[in-house]
Amino acid sequence: MTRVLMGDFEALHRLGLEQILRVDGIELVDTGGDDVLARLLEALPDVIVLDLDKVSTGDLVHVIVHRFPRVKVVACSSQHPMMRVFPPLHYGEFYESDLDPALLTSAVQA
Repeated sequence: MTRVLMGDFEALHRLGLEQILRVDGIELVDTGGDDVLARLLEALPDVIVLDLDKVSTGDLVHVIVHRFPRVKVVACSSQHPMMRVFPPLHYGEFYESDLDPALLTSAVQA
């Protein structure tokens, strides 16, 4: 089971992503609160999904990949149908892909 923590998203974007990720093999964990790093410490997820359109996401990703190198980060954009995937233990290296339901679930579960 892959544990996934959702970062802060606008309500509609969050609902859409949650609908996509509600499949067998993925457990969505939500600890509430605004501080993503505190939520990450509480939930201990395998993957965290962040909003790529937020200005602060780049800095947050940098902190996560260096403090929590085993956590995969998937940053999704609602403005452009794409995602940036930061694999675990790669310390900031990423690849970009279209934001498609099948590709998102595959990136989260891989």
